Amino acid sequence: MLAEHPQLGCLAGCLSRNRRNRVYRGETKRVVIVGGGFAAVHMCEELAKQPHDIKITMICPNDHLDIAWASPRAIARPETANRNVIPFHKIFERSKHAASMVTHVHDTVAWVTETYVETAMSCEKYEYDVLVIGTGATYAEGSEAKRLKSNHTSMSGKDRVKELRELAERVKGAKGVMVVGAGPTGIELAAELGAAYPRVPVKLVTNKYEIGAGMPKPVKAALQQAFVSRPNVTVIAGERGSVLDAKRHGCDVVFMCAGMEPNTSFLGGGSLKASLDEKGFVKTGLTGQVLGFPNVFALGDCAKSYAADGSGMEMMSERYRREHDTEKFARRVCALNVLRCIAGEALVDKAAKERRWWHAVGTHRGSTAGGGGEGYVYPGAVISLSPSDSVGYVQGSVARGWYMAARKRKDLWRMRLSKKLTGHDGPHYT
Repeated sequence: MLAEHPQLGCLAGCLSRNRRNRVYRGETKRVVIVGGGFAAVHMCEELAKQPHDIKITMICPNDHLDIAWASPRAIARPETANRNVIPFHKIFERSKHAASMVTHVHDTVAWVTETYVETAMSCEKYEYDVLVIGTGATYAEGSEAKRLKSNHTSMSGKDRVKELRELAERVKGAKGVMVVGAGPTGIELAAELGAAYPRVPVKLVTNKYEIGAGMPKPVKAALQQAFVSRPNVTVIAGERGSVLDAKRHGCDVVFMCAGMEPNTSFLGGGSLKASLDEKGFVKTGLTGQVLGFPNVFALGDCAKSYAADGSGMEMMSERYRREHDTEKFARRVCALNVLRCIAGEALVDKAAKERRWWHAVGTHRGSTAGGGGEGYVYPGAVISLSPSDSVGYVQGSVARGWYMAARKRKDLWRMRLSKKLTGHDGPHYT
Protein backbone atom coordinates (compact mmCIF):
# COMPACT_ATOMS: atom_id res chain seq x y z
CA MET A 1 0.00 0.00 0.00
CA LEU A 2 2.78 2.43 0.90
CA ALA A 3 4.42 1.73 -2.45
CA GLU A 4 1.31 3.11 -4.19
CA HIS A 5 1.61 6.47 -2.37
CA PRO A 6 4.99 8.21 -2.79
CA GLN A 7 4.35 10.58 0.13
CA LEU A 8 3.55 7.72 2.49
CA GLY A 9 6.50 5.76 1.15
CA CYS A 10 8.83 8.69 1.88
CA LEU A 11 7.36 8.98 5.39
CA ALA A 12 7.87 5.27 5.95
CA GLY A 13 11.49 5.60 4.84
CA CYS A 14 12.08 8.45 7.28
CA LEU A 15 10.48 6.48 10.11
CA SER A 16 12.62 3.48 9.22
CA ARG A 17 15.81 5.56 9.30
CA ASN A 18 14.83 7.19 12.60
CA ARG A 19 14.03 3.80 14.10
CA ARG A 20 17.40 2.49 12.99
CA ASN A 21 19.19 5.50 14.47
CA ARG A 22 17.33 5.12 17.76
CA VAL A 23 18.45 1.50 17.90
CA TYR A 24 22.11 2.39 17.38
CA ARG A 25 22.24 5.65 19.31
CA GLY A 26 22.68 5.87 23.05
CA GLU A 27 25.79 5.08 25.04
CA THR A 28 28.95 5.55 22.99
CA LYS A 29 30.24 2.19 21.81
CA ARG A 30 33.96 1.44 21.61
CA VAL A 31 35.30 -0.31 18.53
CA VAL A 32 38.97 -1.30 18.56
CA ILE A 33 40.55 -2.19 15.21
CA VAL A 34 43.92 -3.96 15.31
CA GLY A 35 45.91 -3.54 12.10
CA GLY A 36 46.56 -0.90 9.48
CA GLY A 37 46.17 -2.63 6.13
CA PHE A 38 43.40 -2.33 3.57
CA ALA A 39 40.91 -4.25 5.68
CA ALA A 40 41.44 -2.05 8.74
CA VAL A 41 41.43 1.25 6.82
CA HIS A 42 38.25 0.41 4.92
CA MET A 43 36.58 -0.63 8.18
CA CYS A 44 37.50 2.69 9.80
CA GLU A 45 36.19 4.63 6.82
CA GLU A 46 32.91 2.75 6.64
CA LEU A 47 32.16 2.88 10.37
CA ALA A 48 32.97 6.60 10.47
CA LYS A 49 30.34 7.25 7.78
CA GLN A 50 27.54 5.90 9.96
CA PRO A 51 25.52 8.37 12.06
CA HIS A 52 26.05 6.37 15.24
CA ASP A 53 27.76 7.03 18.55
CA ILE A 54 30.95 5.08 17.99
CA LYS A 55 34.49 5.69 19.17
CA ILE A 56 37.00 3.97 16.88
CA THR A 57 40.56 3.17 17.96
CA MET A 58 42.91 1.83 15.30
CA ILE A 59 46.09 0.27 16.71
CA CYS A 60 48.90 0.04 14.16
CA PRO A 61 52.66 0.55 14.65
CA ASN A 62 53.27 2.58 11.48
CA ASP A 63 51.78 5.79 10.10
CA HIS A 64 50.86 4.77 6.58
CA LEU A 65 48.96 2.39 4.34
CA ASP A 66 51.32 0.20 2.33
CA ILE A 67 50.18 -0.91 -1.14
CA ALA A 68 51.77 -4.33 -0.77
CA TRP A 69 50.68 -5.74 -4.13
CA ALA A 70 52.78 -3.06 -5.86
CA SER A 71 56.00 -3.88 -3.97
CA PRO A 72 57.47 -5.92 -6.88
CA ARG A 73 57.01 -2.90 -9.16
CA ALA A 74 58.56 -0.57 -6.57
CA ILE A 75 61.63 -2.82 -6.35
CA ALA A 76 61.88 -3.08 -10.12
CA ARG A 77 61.23 0.65 -10.64
CA PRO A 78 62.50 2.35 -7.44
CA GLU A 79 61.60 5.80 -8.75
CA THR A 80 57.94 4.82 -8.22
CA ALA A 81 58.39 3.54 -4.65
CA ASN A 82 56.93 6.73 -3.18
CA ARG A 83 53.59 5.83 -4.77
CA ASN A 84 53.39 2.69 -2.63
CA VAL A 85 52.79 4.61 0.58
CA ILE A 86 49.71 6.63 1.65
CA PRO A 87 49.76 8.46 5.03
CA PHE A 88 46.92 7.58 7.40
CA HIS A 89 46.33 11.19 8.38
CA LYS A 90 45.59 12.15 4.77
CA ILE A 91 43.09 9.30 4.47
CA PHE A 92 41.20 10.22 7.63
CA GLU A 93 41.45 13.99 7.16
CA ARG A 94 39.46 13.71 3.97
CA SER A 95 36.42 12.54 5.95
CA LYS A 96 35.24 14.98 8.61
CA HIS A 97 33.62 12.10 10.48
CA ALA A 98 36.72 9.90 10.43
CA ALA A 99 38.92 12.78 11.58
CA SER A 100 36.86 13.15 14.75
CA MET A 101 35.85 9.52 15.33
CA VAL A 102 39.08 7.61 14.60
CA THR A 103 42.05 7.64 16.98
CA HIS A 104 45.26 6.14 15.62
CA VAL A 105 47.50 4.54 18.26
CA HIS A 106 51.12 4.03 17.12
CA ASP A 107 51.79 0.73 18.86
CA THR A 108 51.52 -3.03 18.58
CA VAL A 109 49.22 -5.31 20.55
CA ALA A 110 50.73 -7.60 23.16
CA TRP A 111 47.66 -9.06 24.86
CA VAL A 112 43.99 -9.52 24.06
CA THR A 113 41.18 -10.53 26.41
CA GLU A 114 37.44 -10.69 25.85
CA THR A 115 37.04 -7.13 27.15
CA TYR A 116 40.23 -5.18 26.43
CA VAL A 117 43.38 -4.93 24.31
CA GLU A 118 46.78 -4.12 25.83
CA THR A 119 49.53 -2.50 23.78
CA ALA A 120 53.15 -3.62 23.83
CA MET A 121 55.20 -0.43 24.11
CA SER A 122 52.96 1.87 26.14
CA CYS A 123 51.23 -0.95 28.10
CA GLU A 124 47.93 0.92 27.73
CA LYS A 125 44.63 -0.94 27.97
CA TYR A 126 41.84 -0.19 25.50
CA GLU A 127 38.47 -1.60 26.46
CA TYR A 128 36.14 -2.51 23.63
CA ASP A 129 32.56 -3.38 22.90
CA VAL A 130 33.54 -4.78 19.51
CA LEU A 131 37.01 -5.89 18.42
CA VAL A 132 38.06 -6.11 14.76
CA ILE A 133 41.25 -7.97 13.80
CA GLY A 134 42.81 -7.02 10.46
CA THR A 135 46.53 -7.59 10.94
CA GLY A 136 47.13 -9.36 7.63
CA ALA A 137 49.82 -11.93 6.88
CA THR A 138 53.46 -11.87 5.86
CA TYR A 139 56.00 -14.22 4.36
CA ALA A 140 58.26 -16.15 6.71
CA GLU A 141 61.44 -14.73 8.19
CA GLY A 142 64.78 -15.40 6.57
CA SER A 143 64.42 -13.75 3.17
CA GLU A 144 63.74 -10.39 1.55
CA ALA A 145 60.11 -11.40 0.94
CA LYS A 146 59.43 -10.31 4.52
CA ARG A 147 59.97 -6.75 3.31
CA LEU A 148 57.30 -6.95 0.60
CA LYS A 149 54.84 -5.79 3.29
CA SER A 150 55.34 -3.22 6.04
CA ASN A 151 52.05 -3.18 7.94
CA HIS A 152 53.41 -5.46 10.67
CA THR A 153 56.42 -3.30 11.55
CA SER A 154 56.97 0.06 13.23
CA MET A 155 58.07 2.23 10.33
CA SER A 156 57.37 5.70 8.99
CA GLY A 157 56.24 6.29 5.43
CA LYS A 158 59.56 7.90 4.51
CA ASP A 159 61.47 4.94 5.93
CA ARG A 160 59.27 2.55 3.95
CA VAL A 161 60.09 4.34 0.69
CA LYS A 162 63.77 4.26 1.65
CA GLU A 163 63.57 0.53 2.43
CA LEU A 164 62.08 -0.29 -0.97
CA ARG A 165 64.72 1.76 -2.78
CA GLU A 166 67.54 0.14 -0.80
CA LEU A 167 66.15 -3.28 -1.66
CA ALA A 168 66.09 -2.25 -5.33
CA GLU A 169 69.78 -1.35 -5.11
CA ARG A 170 70.55 -4.76 -3.61
CA VAL A 171 68.75 -6.50 -6.45
CA LYS A 172 70.42 -4.33 -9.07
CA GLY A 173 73.89 -5.25 -7.80
CA ALA A 174 73.15 -8.90 -7.03
CA LYS A 175 74.97 -11.86 -8.56
CA GLY A 176 71.61 -13.56 -8.83
CA VAL A 177 68.08 -13.41 -7.41
CA MET A 178 66.09 -16.46 -6.35
CA VAL A 179 62.29 -16.24 -6.04
CA VAL A 180 60.72 -19.24 -4.33
CA GLY A 181 57.03 -19.80 -5.02
CA ALA A 182 55.21 -19.50 -8.33
CA GLY A 183 51.96 -18.06 -7.08
CA PRO A 184 50.79 -14.66 -8.36
CA THR A 185 53.26 -12.77 -6.13
CA GLY A 186 56.25 -14.92 -7.10
CA ILE A 187 55.38 -14.78 -10.80
CA GLU A 188 54.93 -11.01 -10.79
CA LEU A 189 58.13 -10.45 -8.79
CA ALA A 190 60.30 -12.66 -11.01
CA ALA A 191 58.85 -11.15 -14.18
CA GLU A 192 59.17 -7.55 -13.00
CA LEU A 193 62.78 -8.02 -11.83
CA GLY A 194 63.70 -9.90 -14.99
CA ALA A 195 62.38 -7.09 -17.17
CA ALA A 196 63.90 -4.25 -15.12
CA TYR A 197 67.36 -5.79 -14.55
CA PRO A 198 68.25 -7.79 -17.70
CA ARG A 199 71.83 -8.36 -16.51
CA VAL A 200 70.78 -9.99 -13.23
CA PRO A 201 69.97 -13.74 -13.39
CA VAL A 202 66.59 -14.50 -11.82
CA LYS A 203 65.64 -18.04 -10.75
CA LEU A 204 61.94 -18.78 -10.17
CA VAL A 205 61.71 -21.96 -8.08
CA THR A 206 58.47 -23.88 -7.64
CA ASN A 207 57.65 -27.29 -6.20
CA LYS A 208 54.99 -27.69 -8.89
CA TYR A 209 55.76 -29.28 -12.23
CA GLU A 210 55.19 -25.96 -14.03
CA ILE A 211 54.36 -22.32 -13.36
CA GLY A 212 50.69 -21.49 -13.23
CA ALA A 213 49.76 -24.94 -11.91
CA GLY A 214 46.02 -25.09 -11.30
CA MET A 215 45.30 -22.24 -13.70
CA PRO A 216 43.55 -22.77 -17.06
CA LYS A 217 45.78 -24.00 -19.87
CA PRO A 218 45.66 -20.74 -21.88
CA VAL A 219 46.89 -18.85 -18.81
CA LYS A 220 49.78 -21.25 -18.25
CA ALA A 221 50.73 -21.01 -21.91
CA ALA A 222 50.69 -17.20 -21.80
CA LEU A 223 52.84 -17.12 -18.66
CA GLN A 224 55.34 -19.60 -20.05
CA GLN A 225 55.58 -17.61 -23.27
CA ALA A 226 56.16 -14.44 -21.27
CA PHE A 227 59.08 -15.99 -19.38
CA VAL A 228 60.62 -17.34 -22.58
CA SER A 229 60.95 -13.73 -23.73
CA ARG A 230 63.08 -13.00 -20.64
CA PRO A 231 66.37 -14.85 -21.20
CA ASN A 232 67.69 -13.89 -17.77
CA VAL A 233 64.76 -15.60 -15.99
CA THR A 234 65.01 -19.35 -15.42
CA VAL A 235 62.12 -21.45 -14.13
CA ILE A 236 63.18 -24.35 -11.89
CA ALA A 237 60.18 -26.66 -11.50
CA GLY A 238 59.68 -29.60 -9.16
CA GLU A 239 62.00 -28.31 -6.43
CA ARG A 240 61.33 -26.99 -2.94
CA GLY A 241 63.61 -24.01 -2.70
CA SER A 242 64.93 -22.52 0.52
CA VAL A 243 67.36 -19.84 1.62
CA LEU A 244 70.03 -22.54 1.94
CA ASP A 245 69.68 -23.36 -1.77
CA ALA A 246 70.54 -19.84 -2.89
CA LYS A 247 74.30 -20.41 -2.99
CA ARG A 248 73.86 -23.56 -5.06
CA HIS A 249 71.91 -21.54 -7.62
CA GLY A 250 74.44 -18.70 -7.58
CA CYS A 251 72.06 -16.22 -5.93
CA ASP A 252 72.75 -13.81 -3.10
CA VAL A 253 69.27 -12.27 -2.82
CA VAL A 254 66.33 -14.53 -1.93
CA PHE A 255 62.58 -13.91 -1.88
CA MET A 256 60.59 -16.69 -0.19
CA CYS A 257 57.16 -15.99 -1.70
CA ALA A 258 55.54 -19.17 -0.43
CA GLY A 259 53.76 -20.00 2.80
CA MET A 260 52.32 -16.80 4.21
CA GLU A 261 52.05 -16.62 7.99
CA PRO A 262 49.24 -14.64 9.68
CA ASN A 263 50.23 -11.81 12.01
CA THR A 264 48.26 -13.22 14.93
CA SER A 265 50.95 -14.19 17.45
CA PHE A 266 49.52 -11.64 19.91
CA LEU A 267 46.39 -13.81 20.17
CA GLY A 268 48.29 -16.94 21.17
CA GLY A 269 48.52 -16.22 24.89
CA GLY A 270 45.16 -14.64 25.64
CA SER A 271 41.56 -15.74 25.83
CA LEU A 272 41.19 -15.55 22.03
CA LYS A 273 43.69 -18.37 21.51
CA ALA A 274 40.76 -20.69 20.83
CA SER A 275 39.87 -18.60 17.76
CA LEU A 276 43.02 -19.68 15.88
CA ASP A 277 43.33 -22.69 13.61
CA GLU A 278 46.41 -24.92 13.47
CA LYS A 279 48.23 -22.45 11.19
CA GLY A 280 47.40 -19.38 13.24
CA PHE A 281 44.61 -17.98 11.06
CA VAL A 282 41.54 -16.56 12.80
CA LYS A 283 38.49 -18.73 12.20
CA THR A 284 35.44 -16.73 11.13
CA GLY A 285 31.99 -17.35 9.77
CA LEU A 286 30.70 -15.88 6.52
CA THR A 287 29.60 -12.74 8.38
CA GLY A 288 33.15 -11.94 9.50
CA GLN A 289 32.35 -12.86 13.11
CA VAL A 290 35.00 -14.93 14.88
CA LEU A 291 33.69 -18.38 15.76
CA GLY A 292 32.93 -18.59 19.47
CA PHE A 293 33.37 -14.85 20.15
CA PRO A 294 30.20 -12.88 19.33
CA ASN A 295 31.75 -9.40 19.69
CA VAL A 296 34.97 -10.10 17.76
CA PHE A 297 35.36 -9.87 13.97
CA ALA A 298 38.29 -10.60 11.66
CA LEU A 299 38.93 -9.94 7.98
CA GLY A 300 41.71 -9.78 5.45
CA ASP A 301 44.66 -12.15 5.10
CA CYS A 302 44.76 -13.06 8.80
CA ALA A 303 41.31 -14.69 8.67
CA LYS A 304 39.78 -17.79 7.12
CA SER A 305 36.10 -18.55 6.70
CA TYR A 306 34.94 -21.87 8.09
CA ALA A 307 31.68 -23.69 8.64
CA ALA A 308 29.63 -22.62 11.65
CA ASP A 309 31.05 -25.44 13.79
CA GLY A 310 34.63 -24.57 12.83
CA SER A 311 35.17 -27.80 10.93
CA GLY A 312 36.16 -28.39 7.35
CA MET A 313 38.41 -26.61 4.87
CA GLU A 314 37.92 -23.03 3.87
CA MET A 315 35.88 -22.76 0.67
CA MET A 316 37.99 -21.57 -2.26
CA SER A 317 35.12 -19.37 -3.48
CA GLU A 318 35.14 -17.64 -0.09
CA ARG A 319 38.91 -17.38 -0.16
CA TYR A 320 38.82 -15.79 -3.61
CA ARG A 321 36.27 -13.21 -2.49
CA ARG A 322 38.20 -12.46 0.70
CA GLU A 323 41.54 -12.02 -1.05
CA HIS A 324 40.36 -10.12 -4.13
CA ASP A 325 37.48 -8.08 -2.68
CA THR A 326 38.85 -6.99 0.69
CA GLU A 327 37.28 -3.56 0.32
CA LYS A 328 33.83 -4.94 -0.49
CA PHE A 329 33.96 -7.45 2.34
CA ALA A 330 35.06 -4.76 4.82
CA ARG A 331 32.42 -2.27 3.72
CA ARG A 332 29.43 -4.44 2.81
CA VAL A 333 29.73 -7.34 5.23
CA CYS A 334 32.02 -6.77 8.20
CA ALA A 335 31.22 -3.09 8.89
CA LEU A 336 27.50 -3.75 8.56
CA ASN A 337 27.68 -6.63 11.01
CA VAL A 338 29.74 -4.65 13.51
CA LEU A 339 26.89 -2.13 13.60
CA ARG A 340 24.31 -4.89 13.91
CA CYS A 341 26.34 -6.47 16.70
CA ILE A 342 26.38 -3.15 18.56
CA ALA A 343 22.61 -2.90 18.15
CA GLY A 344 22.04 -6.47 19.28
CA GLU A 345 20.59 -7.48 15.91
CA ALA A 346 21.10 -10.66 13.92
CA LEU A 347 24.11 -10.69 11.61
CA VAL A 348 23.69 -11.01 7.86
CA ASP A 349 25.78 -12.16 4.92
CA LYS A 350 25.02 -9.58 2.24
CA ALA A 351 27.57 -11.16 -0.10
CA ALA A 352 25.90 -14.58 -0.18
CA LYS A 353 24.46 -14.03 -3.66
CA GLU A 354 27.77 -12.70 -4.95
CA ARG A 355 29.62 -15.64 -3.43
CA ARG A 356 27.30 -18.15 -5.12
CA TRP A 357 27.92 -16.39 -8.43
CA TRP A 358 31.70 -16.48 -8.01
CA HIS A 359 31.55 -20.15 -7.13
CA ALA A 360 29.40 -20.84 -10.19
CA VAL A 361 31.70 -19.06 -12.65
CA GLY A 362 34.76 -20.58 -11.01
CA THR A 363 33.63 -24.17 -11.42
CA HIS A 364 34.91 -26.05 -14.47
CA ARG A 365 35.02 -29.76 -15.06
CA GLY A 366 38.45 -31.28 -15.06
CA SER A 367 40.22 -28.19 -13.68
CA THR A 368 41.36 -27.67 -10.12
CA ALA A 369 43.23 -25.01 -8.21
CA GLY A 370 45.61 -25.87 -5.40
CA GLY A 371 43.62 -26.30 -2.21
CA GLY A 372 40.42 -25.22 -3.89
CA GLY A 373 38.68 -28.54 -4.02
CA GLU A 374 37.74 -30.68 -6.99
CA GLY A 375 36.55 -28.83 -10.06
CA TYR A 376 37.32 -25.30 -8.89
CA VAL A 377 39.59 -22.67 -10.44
CA TYR A 378 39.95 -18.97 -9.79
CA PRO A 379 37.23 -17.10 -11.74
CA GLY A 380 39.65 -14.42 -12.91
CA ALA A 381 42.77 -12.43 -12.20
CA VAL A 382 45.22 -9.96 -13.65
CA ILE A 383 48.93 -10.81 -13.43
CA SER A 384 51.23 -7.89 -14.20
CA LEU A 385 54.59 -8.89 -15.67
CA SER A 386 56.02 -5.42 -16.36
CA PRO A 387 54.73 -1.91 -17.15
CA SER A 388 54.25 -3.07 -20.75
CA ASP A 389 53.16 -6.69 -20.32
CA SER A 390 50.43 -8.50 -18.39
CA VAL A 391 48.11 -11.49 -18.51
CA GLY A 392 44.42 -11.20 -17.75
CA TYR A 393 41.90 -14.02 -17.64
CA VAL A 394 38.25 -14.58 -16.80
CA GLN A 395 36.64 -18.03 -16.73
CA GLY A 396 39.56 -19.55 -18.60
CA SER A 397 39.66 -16.93 -21.37
CA VAL A 398 43.05 -15.28 -21.54
CA ALA A 399 44.35 -12.14 -23.21
CA ARG A 400 47.74 -10.49 -22.79
CA GLY A 401 46.41 -7.21 -24.15
CA TRP A 402 43.17 -7.31 -22.20
CA TYR A 403 41.81 -3.88 -21.26
CA MET A 404 41.87 -4.37 -17.48
CA ALA A 405 45.29 -5.99 -17.66
CA ALA A 406 46.60 -3.02 -19.62
CA ARG A 407 45.15 -0.62 -17.06
CA LYS A 408 46.67 -2.46 -14.12
CA ARG A 409 50.16 -2.95 -15.52
CA LYS A 410 50.67 0.77 -16.13
CA ASP A 411 50.68 1.84 -12.47
CA LEU A 412 49.09 -1.11 -10.61
CA TRP A 413 46.17 1.19 -9.76
CA ARG A 414 48.27 3.10 -7.21
CA MET A 415 47.31 6.58 -8.42
CA ARG A 416 43.63 5.68 -8.64
CA LEU A 417 43.64 4.23 -5.12
CA SER A 418 45.45 7.24 -3.69
CA LYS A 419 42.97 9.63 -5.27
CA LYS A 420 40.05 7.59 -3.99
CA LEU A 421 41.35 7.57 -0.41
CA THR A 422 42.90 11.03 -0.14
CA GLY A 423 41.59 13.06 -3.08
CA HIS A 424 45.14 13.34 -4.43
CA ASP A 425 46.84 10.89 -6.78
CA GLY A 426 50.22 11.26 -5.03
CA PRO A 427 53.02 10.75 -4.51
CA HIS A 428 52.80 11.70 -0.83
CA TYR A 429 56.52 11.31 -0.10
CA THR A 430 59.56 12.50 -2.00
